[in-house]
Amino acid sequence: MSECENVDCSAGRSLGCQTFCCRLLVRLDPDDQQNGMNEKTPRRFIEKGADGYCIHLDREKYLCRIWDQRSSTCRGYNCNSDFLLQVAVRYMFKNIAELARIAATAYIPKETYIQVPRFGPAKE
Repeated sequence: MSECENVDCSAGRSLGCQTFCCRLLVRLDPDDQQNGMNEKTPRRFIEKGADGYCIHLDREKYLCRIWDQRSSTCRGYNCNSDFLLQVAVRYMFKNIAELARIAATAYIPKETYIQVPRFGPAKE
């Protein structure tokens, strides 16, 4: 299981993550492509809405609408070890391209990383 399986996304947003992971470009594994992860067209990436967020993000609740069926890439993603999360919680950004530009010059030592809390013990 992913290290972030039980991550409290609401707590992450209160830390300032701005739901940045739902803006990342997510490449679909071949199995996910065959299982119809993209409802609109058979692409190799998860679709984004006009606002830059994943099409599976509930815009009112800011939660994944397909959490139990999400792609293997999303399942394996660990936000707490992602340098971009550390940039996101420290700097304001409007889109993922701006976040990448900020990250290109940011220096954040690993020992100062802010961790998004979990909902209890990680599942085995």
